[in-house]
Amino acid sequence: MNPGLSEGDICTYLRSDGAWGFFWVQRIDALPDGRDALSLRKFDTHTAEEVRREHLDEVAELKSLRLLGHFPIVGTRVAEVEPRVIGHMPVREEDLEGYRIWREAFDKGEAGVFTLALQDI
Repeated sequence: MNPGLSEGDICTYLRSDGAWGFFWVQRIDALPDGRDALSLRKFDTHTAEEVRREHLDEVAELKSLRLLGHFPIVGTRVAEVEPRVIGHMPVREEDLEGYRIWREAFDKGEAGVFTLALQDI
């Protein structure tokens, strides 16, 4: 289940500790069992205050921050946190190194998809 997100979306979600986390959707793949795998990268930050789409300066600043490594996660776990799209950042080929490594291993049966809660990754 894809929670209505698209490739390139920048999203925020409320973590269980009350802070707001952020991630970038790089790819969405259909899995053989009918679920979706969302390939995400988290931004290396969190905030006490919610960042909204209309906070253009804050979204622009977020885009300049360091991104953590790629991870594939089932869409149902992403949907659980009720992510909110706050911006968009095009996904370029050079952004997909981690995704390509995972996808090649996944296609060979050598890699899987996270089913942990989003904030636990």
